[in-house]
Amino acid sequence: MKKASWMDMGRKYILFMIAVICFAGICMGCGKVDDGQEESTGIQIKSGDVESAEDMTQIGVYLDVDKNSSEITDVKYKISGDIGILSFRYSGVKVELRGSCKYEMYDLAGVENTSNGDMITGNIQGYSATYYTLTPGRIAFWSDGTINYSLYIYVTASDEVLNEVLSHIVFENRYTDRADVQQQIETDSRAFAEKIVKVFNDEDLETMKDMVLYPQETSGGQSIANENELLNVDKKALFTDILMKALNDENALDNLRKTNDGSEYVIGTNYKNVHFRLNDDGQFVITKINN
Repeated sequence: MKKASWMDMGRKYILFMIAVICFAGICMGCGKVDDGQEESTGIQIKSGDVESAEDMTQIGVYLDVDKNSSEITDVKYKISGDIGILSFRYSGVKVELRGSCKYEMYDLAGVENTSNGDMITGNIQGYSATYYTLTPGRIAFWSDGTINYSLYIYVTASDEVLNEVLSHIVFENRYTDRADVQQQIETDSRAFAEKIVKVFNDEDLETMKDMVLYPQETSGGQSIANENELLNVDKKALFTDILMKALNDENALDNLRKTNDGSEYVIGTNYKNVHFRLNDDGQFVITKINN
């Protein structure tokens, strides 16, 4: 038998070490992917049982019940992914209220659709709702346009009992409290500030007319009631040199900030600036021009 040379053994050793290093690199790479995903979102949602309704706001919902009522007992709060769950007992009967910005109807409720299709319409604190009878149980669905809700009673309760239970619940839309939404708002607010700087530099009233909340009273004395008045405004009086200097400062975008009450954004100096805010429809609008 031919003996392996030292050179052959050296080659095998090198190949073995390369394989070990590659394998280690793959393992380390796997770990970095997880870390990178965590860093890219910066969001850690606490799933499982939570202490209160406030803890649910991290997923954009607020669910609670009147705990002062003698009929309400065994109140528990839970987060399951993007679903907030409030469970309690009403006169000993188990009830579950759920809310989510991503799920709706039976996917949200987590129960099988065993209804015969008969539907009753109603109103829950100003929102249109639909009620179904299940086997067993009663269920109600409604939405505020962003957050979807379900309430399930584990027995086939009467309409009177269902409405009584509904009168004890509290639900609020906290969608903008979500960390991912907050991140997106911050990104979009900077983009809108950049748009303001460009539009003002270009004196582009045609674009600007869709960005302004009317009526508008500038600090320079211009009264702008609508789009037509804006299109006919004196550009020199609106886009003053001192305002343009403030908007074009090299640190203007980095110094984009909120007002003390947090309701609006400000770009510019403390005296010459543009205020804007996020409306309920999800659009940014200019609210004040200090020129």
